[in-house]
Amino acid sequence: MRYCERHEMHNCADCAPRGGAPTSEWEGWPAASIIIHASGKAHLPGCTHIDPADIRPPVYGWVPAPSPGAWRRLAPSNPLRAVQGNTERTAVSRCETCDATR
Repeated sequence: MRYCERHEMHNCADCAPRGGAPTSEWEGWPAASIIIHASGKAHLPGCTHIDPADIRPPVYGWVPAPSPGAWRRLAPSNPLRAVQGNTERTAVSRCETCDATR
């Protein structure tokens, strides 16, 4: 069981590493990043639905250092706006595959 020093808890959903992703393709993406597609769907680094080479404006925006718990709070009533890339992108839902890895 991994302990997160930042959030002072075990199995932290915000900082836990995600498996299944080739590290070379996602190298450079902070583990806690949230990637926002034009559809309003949020993804995490390592998502099998997206190719890291495609993550660029205008289709994508991202938040490299979201606030603790931002992933779990994502909802139409609590959207997350991109701070890099296309900053007009707003996430209102989570990718189910990414969510299953949290």
